[in-house]
Amino acid sequence: MSAIRGCLRMGAILAAATALGADAPVKPFTRATVAAELRDRYPHVAFPSDELPKGVGASENVVYAQVGGTALALDLYTPEAGGPFPAILIVHGGGWESGDRRMERPLAAHLAALGYVAAPADYRLGAVGRFPAALHDLKCAVRWLRAHARERRIDPDRIAAVGASSGGQLVALLGATNGAPEFEGNAGEQAGLSAVQAVVDIDGLADFTDPELVRQQEVRPSSPTRFLGGPFATRASVWGAASALTHVGPRSAPTLFINSTAPTPVLPGRAAMRNRLRALGIDSDIVVIPDSPHPFWLVHPWFDRTVAEIDRFLRLHFAMPAAESRREHPMPPTR
Repeated sequence: MSAIRGCLRMGAILAAATALGADAPVKPFTRATVAAELRDRYPHVAFPSDELPKGVGASENVVYAQVGGTALALDLYTPEAGGPFPAILIVHGGGWESGDRRMERPLAAHLAALGYVAAPADYRLGAVGRFPAALHDLKCAVRWLRAHARERRIDPDRIAAVGASSGGQLVALLGATNGAPEFEGNAGEQAGLSAVQAVVDIDGLADFTDPELVRQQEVRPSSPTRFLGGPFATRASVWGAASALTHVGPRSAPTLFINSTAPTPVLPGRAAMRNRLRALGIDSDIVVIPDSPHPFWLVHPWFDRTVAEIDRFLRLHFAMPAAESRREHPMPPTR
């Protein structure tokens, strides 16, 4: 119960700065916008079905925290029999300002069919979610999964985080800061309860302080500048603190980066973070998906490869036997 109280006590943080990239509009991130973005170059893309695979149960819209009067919820997709299972917190993208956990429900359901409890989760977006608020929310969600492990058939010693785009940045930071009480909000004494044992960052950056990104944001401030509360010139320490690369250490989680071949957005720091983790003896790798747009993980023909790469990396680190990770659940057709 203390883990839950730590979530409920969290309040608003970081006052808004004045220069937050107002000249760059907030772009909605939805299935419709993804389809519109991709249809010219990739006319044959298709979204995975929302139909649950056979043998998977769903418990949706479960509130894991109340923060400043806002309910934060997650969905749980679970194999119908057996357990305890490794859990995966799934974090949606959208530039820290848009997006929705429901976009990741097909990914969660397909991972549940492979033997995981998969949980797409809300986190605060926009002004109220500016760093480190969104990170506090995700650490709270991990504590919730651990606190409810028995009733949800979760193995509390095997919890991973998977995120895409801005969600990838957040899960990389989540895993890099394992055990760091300063990133726990009002639950600093519970830092060990928010640790994750593996991370998959899907096309999310690892270093806000990279010169190319800084230059881009100086010319046209956008969502990174807004997320960090102002420009690098006046908030360099915040830009560094929000960078997963800054925090890599002995307690950091093994991390897989799954990268697109898209030239934008600028997503620096991933190779450097892989190298720094490896230097510490922590497993890390980069997989590049050929001829892929930035939101590749949401659509076919890249969706199945994304699921397979996540499963491969997590099976390695969770020592999952083949019978647990390769359940024979037929997948529903795509739309």
